[in-house]
Amino acid sequence: MNILRGYLQIIKTRLQQCSSIPTFLEELKSIVNLAVKQNKELKALNTAPYLYEKLIQEIAIVKWDKVVEIDESFKKVKLKTVDGAEREHYITVHISSQYPNEIPECSTDLPSEFILQWNNSMTLADVIKQFDKVVVRHQIFWNCLDEIDRSTWVLEPENPRRKDNARRIALGNNSSVQIIVNPLHPTHLPECRFLGADKVVKPLRDNMNKSVHLWNTSHSILHNLQALMEITFPSQISSKKEDFCLECSICYLYRLEGEIPDKVCEFPACSKPFHQACLYEWLRSLPTSNQSLTKYGFKNIYGECPYCSQPITARLEDK
Repeated sequence: MNILRGYLQIIKTRLQQCSSIPTFLEELKSIVNLAVKQNKELKALNTAPYLYEKLIQEIAIVKWDKVVEIDESFKKVKLKTVDGAEREHYITVHISSQYPNEIPECSTDLPSEFILQWNNSMTLADVIKQFDKVVVRHQIFWNCLDEIDRSTWVLEPENPRRKDNARRIALGNNSSVQIIVNPLHPTHLPECRFLGADKVVKPLRDNMNKSVHLWNTSHSILHNLQALMEITFPSQISSKKEDFCLECSICYLYRLEGEIPDKVCEFPACSKPFHQACLYEWLRSLPTSNQSLTKYGFKNIYGECPYCSQPITARLEDK
């Protein structure tokens, strides 16, 4: 239900004509009151007209430069805040007809759950205040991931969002490492998973395992990872992303249903990359391949590489 449908042109005209924001707010308040009185659906729902005036007043207190979007029915208000590093963060407040007696639902771009503390004397200003506090607590988390995004080639996610706490970082030679960062302890050792030919990733994994006790929480994630692996990650200055975005040697696509090639033939003279799903289906079509089901819910299939005929294994999660 859009209570301001039919009034949008009037609002645009008044916005152009008003000399100040306070003047426009008074004009908007009058238009909303008129729309509420004339809206038969609102009368049928017994929705209190004062709610819309209250929301306009609350938004004015929050400041209009924090408002990103308001839907025409005033049921959804999207607000933004800017942190100390000039990063923008968004919270969408979903408002019911029982507001403020009923707690508004909030959706955010935070990497952890946002739990709003609420009572019926609170306003949108309290929402943004609580949101700001949580944003401040995540500054180190975003600083660490921004350094990774800026200094390395991130293969996944393709376009990281502020809520994303995982990164797949290119290491070179059809290899990469996927890290999952704890948003509440961002400088602690992240969960790491190496992807690529064993001859390439095993020395890196071994280096990390033997030096994991040297992880220093006073340093960034990137600094620690490079120090423990004893390498320097390919950078955006010294290389091109295309060098690491190699297409699957079966389907000839880089990204297939959101997945990128994460299996590489171990034979040094071959080293062809594959999507796990593509390789699995290829091997399954061969009469000489063997399959097994692990206790962890994965299907393993053993066969020959389609290019060099050397032994190769594919694994598919049993869904």
